[in-house]
Amino acid sequence: MGCRFGLAHSTSFQKYSLPIAAIRSMRSLVVLLLTLVTGTSFAFSATVPSASKRPNVIFILIDDLGWNDVGYNGSTFYETPCIDALSQKWMRFDRCYTPSPMCSPTRVSIVTGKNPARHGVTQWLNGSDKHFGRQGELPTVYCPLPQSSSISRDETTVAEVLKAVGYDTAFMGKWHMGRFDVSGGPAAHGYDNQRAVIEENRCSMFYPFRDPSYFPDAKQGDNFTDLLTDAAIEFLTQQREQPYYLHLCHFAMHSPIGSKQDLRARFQQKSDALPVLSEDRKLDPYGHKPQKLRQDDAEYAGELATLDQNIGRLIDAVRAAGQYDDTIIVITGDNGGRSSYFMKHPTSMQPLRTGKTFLFEGGIRTPLLIHSPRHHTVGKSNSTPVTSMDFFPTILQLVGLPLMPSQHVDGVSLVPLLHGEAISRDSLYWHFPHYQGEGSYPASAILVGDYKLIRNYHHGDTLLFNLADDPYEANNLAHAMPDKVESLSDRLTAYLAEVGSTLPSPIDEQRTE
Repeated sequence: MGCRFGLAHSTSFQKYSLPIAAIRSMRSLVVLLLTLVTGTSFAFSATVPSASKRPNVIFILIDDLGWNDVGYNGSTFYETPCIDALSQKWMRFDRCYTPSPMCSPTRVSIVTGKNPARHGVTQWLNGSDKHFGRQGELPTVYCPLPQSSSISRDETTVAEVLKAVGYDTAFMGKWHMGRFDVSGGPAAHGYDNQRAVIEENRCSMFYPFRDPSYFPDAKQGDNFTDLLTDAAIEFLTQQREQPYYLHLCHFAMHSPIGSKQDLRARFQQKSDALPVLSEDRKLDPYGHKPQKLRQDDAEYAGELATLDQNIGRLIDAVRAAGQYDDTIIVITGDNGGRSSYFMKHPTSMQPLRTGKTFLFEGGIRTPLLIHSPRHHTVGKSNSTPVTSMDFFPTILQLVGLPLMPSQHVDGVSLVPLLHGEAISRDSLYWHFPHYQGEGSYPASAILVGDYKLIRNYHHGDTLLFNLADDPYEANNLAHAMPDKVESLSDRLTAYLAEVGSTLPSPIDEQRTE
């Protein structure tokens, strides 16, 4: 693949073992769930392959990875040769949507298969009901805290299902699905092994990482992404008889951004050679922080290059271990890139509109690559809209387990797309009812076919775009197509009511204490 890098930094794992009685109880629960959803008696040994014959699963989640932060989607300033090479060998999904333009909601949706409007984690945790807006601008609606401050312990996660059928499960990196004292952390949700788990957004790229306990043996100059990859490689190369499931959550590319010195210097030269722009930022009419118009930040490019190298190093390790032809691998992001000038070193999602925390395309589209060794995917791509809730049922079907539609109620399996067939879904929904420091206002949205409708609560209006003709969302069709607006708006209203969403309330309806 042309992306080979040496191993370093020995690591060790924290392993959590449940009592035998608890494990049997969990297995019984999953068997019961599978029986209920399939309508037939379910026995693991008779219905699905034995544990030793099931494929391994590696799920790689990259923080704040924008759709065009990678070379294969058009970036000419950033350099991602390893990811780009994989895009030529794996199945490439060109319209992968995250269910939220922010991390915590998407992370919970990935492991539960449910839309944020349904599971209640609709903002970063623990969230904020603070009004962010343009200077001198007053809020028009009140946006309460998220309904849920954590992933529910009552949820059945994809890790719990895989663990119950014999998988060795591990979680590494950024958690941010609820504080440990509330959520229970990875150990309470099916992950027997964990390493360098980041409770919230407390991390940085270089030692001491804001918390030296992530890697107790680390030293000055060590890079978090390097060490996290070392830990992942150590886990997947352990001797074991059963398959493994690794949920690897990189803290890159979240702020604070930090590049290795040599990479920063190289990309600074590249940045200095770019033509001077008449303006390098612009305020969107529906935002209160200006958006970056070009990818030219050396610090960001350097950190992304390190991440890309480590992804290549991990895939090389899978190959070297002889596991590549029996391992399902997913690479994706949790929301669009942070293109607003909220903190230093933003990226740019141009020509997609805006970025992280917005329901425009730049905030909810991210790369997605899937390696499925039992499917011929070399050089294949698909433009069907898919979403992060789909990973739960997709993984179940790829490892030979029945689907659990009562759990992953908002997700559908992507396996038909791997076969060149269609999936049966005609709509996607978003609900982000919060003011956000990155520049966005509270909004909900629906996508049906080529048409996307965005309901803006602060502005009190509706936008309509035909993404087939206008993927950059420059032409609002709301006034020209009132019937389409009414139809989609009615469907959005019905969905939000069905899942029990909390909606922003007009300021004059607030109750004062």
